[in-house]
Amino acid sequence: MKLAVSRDAAQNKLIMELAYKNIQSAEGFETFRALLKASNLPADDLDYKRDLLVGYYEGSDLVGTGGLEIHGDYGLLRSLSVKMGIRGRSVGTTITEYLLNQAKEKKLKAIYLLTETAKGFFEKKGFREVKRDDVPSEVKASSEFSTVCPVSATVMVLPIRN
Repeated sequence: MKLAVSRDAAQNKLIMELAYKNIQSAEGFETFRALLKASNLPADDLDYKRDLLVGYYEGSDLVGTGGLEIHGDYGLLRSLSVKMGIRGRSVGTTITEYLLNQAKEKKLKAIYLLTETAKGFFEKKGFREVKRDDVPSEVKASSEFSTVCPVSATVMVLPIRN
């Protein structure tokens, strides 16, 4: 699927045409993981056969990634990254909106995430900070919560209104 990503023309930002596709092969997954690692994000516990992983491409170049793990009635937003040099062009917003729409289609109650660097970005998308103790046990049992992210990471939630 192709989509245009742009910002207000008054900001003189370059308009990009992106194509996105779900990651469903080992080869696509390795490219996906490479971008995550370049962005200093964890990638070893992801599984393209289990998780909804999406790659955003400008031509044949992977420029953005995002993921959604399903844990019962809840989602865990994962692996949101945008390639250096592309940041600031609304690619992260586009990926986030796609994953939020997927969560709505799956009739999830809420989406959780952990972040060490993007709290402000996610607050602008409607997420709010919560205590780790307030996270549902299904989400807390994920590898992201239990082993991958440090306890110092900010925990955030966005209730889904279906």
